[in-house]
Amino acid sequence: MVYTKRGPQNNRWKITAACLAAFLHCALVGAADFQDAAEATKARVRSTDARILDLLVEGRDRSAAFKEVVAAVEKSAGIVYVEFGFCAFGHLNGCLLPFIARVGGERYLRIVVSPDRNQRTHDELLAVIAHELQHAREVLEHEGVVDAPTMTEMFKKIGAPVKHGYETAAAQAMGDQVLSELSNQARRVARP
Repeated sequence: MVYTKRGPQNNRWKITAACLAAFLHCALVGAADFQDAAEATKARVRSTDARILDLLVEGRDRSAAFKEVVAAVEKSAGIVYVEFGFCAFGHLNGCLLPFIARVGGERYLRIVVSPDRNQRTHDELLAVIAHELQHAREVLEHEGVVDAPTMTEMFKKIGAPVKHGYETAAAQAMGDQVLSELSNQARRVARP
């Protein structure tokens, strides 16, 4: 799901909060072991949450489709952060937020996935992450998508409108494929 609904236009507090978060992130990375920080910044699919980083490793290890979508983002000129949070006031399990930051030729995107374990299983969470990574891949494959309006225009062309934004067949297929691979793997493991 590409979440496109925005709140009031008074964004001063959001900008201040984003700057503060960026400063704190830099301070924490600077205080961490420099080797680990250098390795973490080489990846194009990132997170500031160790649980998400573990999920990304698990997804790549357990699903060929998950590994393929991560590899596609890794080859792009973009950086995608995956974090826990809520989309559409908790009505969605995950979303690609409609914000793009451009820095030095890189486009930065942010995916949010719900931490609520009551809404879906562990494997479904991995499928949601892959689904949203496919949306990020779609953006990164279109070099002309550089801000929220061009992102919305692109998704209008390649996707279908839904209640809180847009959906694409490719992202739905990616989530379904990952969930199928994970389910088949679980069945193989369960058999004696």
